[in-house]
Parts: sequence; C-alpha cells; structure tokens
Amino acid sequence: MRVSSAGNGRILINFDEKGRIIDLYYPYIGMENQTAGNPIRLAIWHDGKLSLDEEWKTEVSYLDYTNIVEIKHTIDKLNLSITSYNFVDLDEPIFYSIIKILNESNSEKNVKLFFIHDINLYANPFGDTAFYDPYTYSLIHYKSKRYLGFRAFTTTYSFSDYTVGKGDLVSDLYDGYLGKNSIENGDVNSALGIEIKIDPKSFSKIYYVIVADRNLESLRRNMRKINFANVESSFTLTYMFWRNWLRNQRDLHLLDNIRKIYQVSVFTIRNHMDVNGSIIASSDFSFVKLYGDSYQYCWPRDGAISTYALQLAGYKELALRHFNFISDLLSSEGFLYHKYNPNRTLASSWHPWYLRGKGIYPIQEDETALEVWAIGSYYEKYGDIDEIAKLYKKFVKPSLKFMMNFMEEGLPKPSFDLWEERYGVHIYTVSTVYGALIKGSKIAHDMGDEILSEDLVDTANTLKEVTLKKMVYNGRFIRRIDEDGNTDFTIDSSMYSPMFFGMIEPNSPIMKNTIQAIESKLKVNGGIIRYENDMYQRRKSSPNPWIITTLWIAEYFADIGDKNKALEYISWVVNRALPTGFLPEQVDPETFEPTSVTPLVWSHAEFIIAVNKLLE
Repeated sequence: MRVSSAGNGRILINFDEKGRIIDLYYPYIGMENQTAGNPIRLAIWHDGKLSLDEEWKTEVSYLDYTNIVEIKHTIDKLNLSITSYNFVDLDEPIFYSIIKILNESNSEKNVKLFFIHDINLYANPFGDTAFYDPYTYSLIHYKSKRYLGFRAFTTTYSFSDYTVGKGDLVSDLYDGYLGKNSIENGDVNSALGIEIKIDPKSFSKIYYVIVADRNLESLRRNMRKINFANVESSFTLTYMFWRNWLRNQRDLHLLDNIRKIYQVSVFTIRNHMDVNGSIIASSDFSFVKLYGDSYQYCWPRDGAISTYALQLAGYKELALRHFNFISDLLSSEGFLYHKYNPNRTLASSWHPWYLRGKGIYPIQEDETALEVWAIGSYYEKYGDIDEIAKLYKKFVKPSLKFMMNFMEEGLPKPSFDLWEERYGVHIYTVSTVYGALIKGSKIAHDMGDEILSEDLVDTANTLKEVTLKKMVYNGRFIRRIDEDGNTDFTIDSSMYSPMFFGMIEPNSPIMKNTIQAIESKLKVNGGIIRYENDMYQRRKSSPNPWIITTLWIAEYFADIGDKNKALEYISWVVNRALPTGFLPEQVDPETFEPTSVTPLVWSHAEFIIAVNKLLE
C-alpha cells in the first residue's frame, strides 16, 4: 500500500507501509513508473545475520508538516533502529535519503546496509542495462533516454560492495557480501552494500541518492556534484522551503488531526502535479498489476476540482499552471475528452464513439464544464484579467460556445456521467454546465463579449427552469434522464451538485429533501456511498463509502450553517485516513480499510474544499 510521497513536478517517489520506495515516476508525474511498482528493498547484515525490511517494525510520517518523509525502523533482533529523512530536490529529479542507524547496544557494531533495486525502465523489464560506474562510484540503469543512478556513501567513503544480475538478488546477501558482477542486460536488477561502524549507544549516517536523467553524461555530471555536505544543505533548504510554502495558506483554526490531513492534502495535490500543469488522479500503481490500467492520468474533472481546492488553499500559481496545461487539450469542437496522459496525449478510455447505431461524442460534458467553472472561480477570486485573457480566447470561449450549442430542449444533450458508467442527461452534468455558463458569462462580459455574456446567462436561466421542471421528483432532484427519456429515480450522492454549483440555494426545500434522501438511503457506517446498490470494488453486503461523497454532504451542512453536522462527516473522513494522512478513494464498510487506490487526489481536494467551507 502507498502511504506517503515526495515530489517536485519532475519526479514523484511513493513509499509503501514498510518505508520502501515502491514507485518512481520520471520524467512525467504519473507516466513511466521506472520501478513498475516493485519496491526498492533494504536489508542489514550484522554478525553473520541478515535482517530484511519486511521483518522490521516501521512507522512512516511527514516531518513537521513538510514534504519530507520520515521513516523509522526498529530491528529488535539486531538491537538497531533506523531513522531516515527522505525528500526530493526542490528543482532537479534527484532523490535524497539521510539515514541514521542507531546502535542501541553497549558494544560496538559493524553493520552493512544493502539496497536492492528491481528497476524496469519505461515501466517494462525488457532491454535494460545496469552497470557499476567507476567514474561516479554509482550503479547506473539505462534504456534509451532513461537513466537512473544509485549511490550510497558516508562522510568519508562511498559504497564498495555491489552486483548486477538477473532474478532475486536477496539470495546473494546472506553471507554479507555481493558478487561484484559489474554489468548485465535484459530484465536486470542491482544491489549495493555499504559497511559502517557504530559506537555503543550512538549512531552513524549513510547518504543514499537516486538521480534521474535522459542521457548518461548529464547523469554523471549530477552524480559527481553530490556529497554529504550538499545533501545536508539540500535537506535544510527543502525543510525551510516547505515550512514557508505552507504560510500561503489561510489561518487554520482547526483541531490538529484536521490540520494535519489538510496540509498533507495540499502536498498530495502538488506532488501529483507535473511541472507542466497536469494533475493525475492517483500515483498508486497497484491497479496496473490487477487490471492492466490505473489512475495515472489527468482527468479534467479531477484536475478542475483540485485546482479549485488549490485556489482556496492560497496557491493561485499552481491553479494557473494547470489551466495553461488544459487549454492546450481542447478539441476543435470545443470539448475535452475523457482523460489525458501527462505528456498531453490522449489517454485510454472506455467511452464509445458509436452507441446504439449512431456516432456520439465519447465525453463526460461535466469535465469540460468543470474546467471552465474552475477558471471562472479563479477570475472571481483574483480578478487577474491579464492571465485570463489568453485562457479565455484559447479555451473558455470555445468551450462556452460548445456547451451552449450542445443543448436539446433546454438541457444538455446526453453524455457520460461523472462515474463514467451511464449515458444520458445527468443532474451533475446539468449543474456543472450551469455553473460554467454563469461564471463564464462574467469573464465574457469583462472581455468585451457582452452579447455572448447575455446569451450565456439566458441559456443558464433556461437550463435552471427546465431542470426544475424535468429533473425534480417527489420534491427532490433525480440523478438522470436516460437516453430514452426515462427518469432514473436511483438515489445518487451526486444529486448534491445543484447546490454546490449555484443552481439552487442550499436552504431550498428541494435541496433539503435531496440531502435527506441521500442521508436516508446512502449512509453506511457513518460514510456516504456513491449510489444505491453500487457494485464497484464491493466486498461486503453494503457498498463501500467514498471519501468524496461523504465530504460533499459535509460541504452542504457547512453551507447551511450546521457546523456540527459538517464536522461530524469531516471527522469520519479523518478517521479513515492512513496514519500518514493519505486519503483513499473508498473504504470497506465494515473494516474501513482502503478498497481502491490510495491516495486519491480528488479525495484530498474535497477535504480542502470541505474544511474551507467549515471555516467560512
């Protein structure tokens, strides 16, 4: 399970519950996991005994509310403990680990720490080469334009024990020595070992670094620059940067457990954002091995909600970076497709282009609407007309025109729902389109498109009128009208959306009845499931509660001023977080264990939104 991460927009490192690096994304965040989800293993050899990482007691946390991962191992049988501080360079694709090994016994210890690398460049095991490089005292793995360098050293010397080979290299560790094979190719692994002496009741330090690059000479230059002094200096700079970076946030007069997850949420969004502005849904690679695909894509839906959360948290420049990324992806018709790779190419999809005998757009219209709504929210908050002007011409205006034209009898034409399962006219899509039209009209007006602005308001008003006539049943909203015009009465948590996107006041009778229906039908052990009889990742008789859906209801109660009820739902989410503060997508309804990817960036974004509503 992924429990923490560190990143800088050029490289993203995930750690598992044993404190091991399990994912290494480079050069795009979320694309090309250079480990393919295989952990970098640790082992210690002392006095003829080998101890492997899976035997150790491990605690993983973020250090002092920074984007530095602190990992504590206890190795009882060797009377040793290890504390490491793990972080990435503020700018370059370089990972650092400062490792303190404490000798808790009353006698001197001679120990050797091993690192075992199962690397799969370009996320596949074919055609890799690994070799010992005597010019940089490192192990280098490479294939085509991907190079990874590994090195361990102390204040006085570098590692001297190493090997590269195929298969499981752990078997080569039991005598405390490595074979020193200096090169191998194919599905190749590597291992290095570094020996240190530790005085009684004292500790010694080891420095471990990973450098990523696109060519050998550049990698070697960076490797040669690294020594213990600049690693220590980088740690201080990184620590102070993240402490000061958090000062951008509004004052958080919150309980400590809520503050912790709020700040981890901001880090999580930033770590999952590429330097080019792409925001992936999750870096959890485990699904790839189960289903052949996963969440390492930029969904415009998730990206828009995340940038809105970043705005609330005080990070406008990151939101703007995403908007500039997404503005390059608009189709010639004026809509966004299902999802994208971080390198701006079209990602995998299950939305068909041909359905029931006719061609359709393979889209969720809410994704296009959400990005316009998020840009409109940015403009509403910051009034940054210079930055918005380019986005308006390139993205906002053509998207608004598409949404106005993609109407039929006052409602949006059918598309796929936010859950990516059904085709039709969905209340969530209707609500996001309404929000986009209203916020977009303000931008259009200020850009001088006054006629378009008026048309947008007129279209939004008609949309609201028709929605209240056709998408309300028994005093509450319905979730959709299917492609045959039939009303879908299933209670769905996304029916909260008319309130969130401003179509209807939170205190209106229709909205109150809708939330009452959601709580009545969808509440399971304190959390909110997506919709009645949801089968996705289901393990028990009841569907799994989701983090985002639970937070939606918290946001509603915060909006109507019922802070206690809002805090009740937020506290439920806090109790579902991992000890590090990571939030999953959904949890088992009985054990509350994560049942899907962890972390889900959308979960963290909704947490930020809900907390800000609580504070308003």
